[in-house]
Amino acid sequence: MKKTTLTSLTMSLFFLTTILVVVWMSYNKPRVFILHSYSNDYVWTEEVNVGIERTLANQKWLLVRYHFMKTKKFKDDASHRRAGIAAKNAIDKFRPDVLIAVDDYAQKLVAAKYVNHPTMQIVFAGVNGSIEPYGYYKANNVTGIVERKQVKAIREVILLLAASDQNRKGGNPLRTLFLSDPALSGKMDTEYVDAFDWQPIDHQGSIHVNDYDEWREIVGKAGEMTDFLLVSGYRKLPRSKTDEKFVSPEEIMTWTEENSPVPVIGMNFFNTGDGAMLSVGVSPYEQGEVAAGLALDILCGRKKVNEIPVQVSQQYVISLRNSAIRKRNMEVPKIFEAFARATNNYFD
Repeated sequence: MKKTTLTSLTMSLFFLTTILVVVWMSYNKPRVFILHSYSNDYVWTEEVNVGIERTLANQKWLLVRYHFMKTKKFKDDASHRRAGIAAKNAIDKFRPDVLIAVDDYAQKLVAAKYVNHPTMQIVFAGVNGSIEPYGYYKANNVTGIVERKQVKAIREVILLLAASDQNRKGGNPLRTLFLSDPALSGKMDTEYVDAFDWQPIDHQGSIHVNDYDEWREIVGKAGEMTDFLLVSGYRKLPRSKTDEKFVSPEEIMTWTEENSPVPVIGMNFFNTGDGAMLSVGVSPYEQGEVAAGLALDILCGRKKVNEIPVQVSQQYVISLRNSAIRKRNMEVPKIFEAFARATNNYFD
């Protein structure tokens, strides 16, 4: 055999071996599958991913894959089921060591099917209600962080706003009313919001409407029922009973802020971006950071999943719309404005 031929064969064997080693190492990396209930252009999902990516940024030893179920774009159960089947097929093909499931549809339609799975651990985030319906309480492979509306902070903000309201007359207790679309997350928020002790505020309960016409009717009558209108979810509102196309969140919240006889308080930080006067919402960054951190703890062997207690959201984000606050003749503490500006959630 000629020397040049032997050299070529040796080099080819070296490169082939190198490629096989790289492929083998990549194939055997610990795997994390991040399953989102919503689409990747939904602001909440975008910011949860910011938190996840902050935590996983330098973890090159992991193989990470994202999947978006886009359930806010569907209104019927059949579409939800198909989104769940597609997500489960993607998970079964990827065979993750840890499944990070974000928001309730990801739990209900997919993650709950892997409870007590022999090789897959589940970390949930963004769960608005109880985790009991998903079978997580008795599971040996599940932990995570629940999302709870920051009702204590919202109560404090409402009391401050009412005290600064130059048009408000004293006397009767302040009233609040929670208005939401019929989405799963809104119904789960209702249980928590209505069970909270709002004293000294007199909370009037919650109303779920089925379409934009019903939403506008309630907003128009809000002055008879409440002093502050609480809103959270409105992305699954058809325009009317005869027009099932969803109305854009910007149109809904801009109209609501312009036409509501009482101030509108968002319970998601992005409600202000849509048009509301002021919002106090759960931090999506915390949800993402905690979920990714728990996944790392499990994969690094620092903690066993069944020994990690479920966490509750602690951080929140304030967002302000200055023109709407001035229109209501109200004032907010300067520190609120500074915080909103620092987090890019201040709107003129």
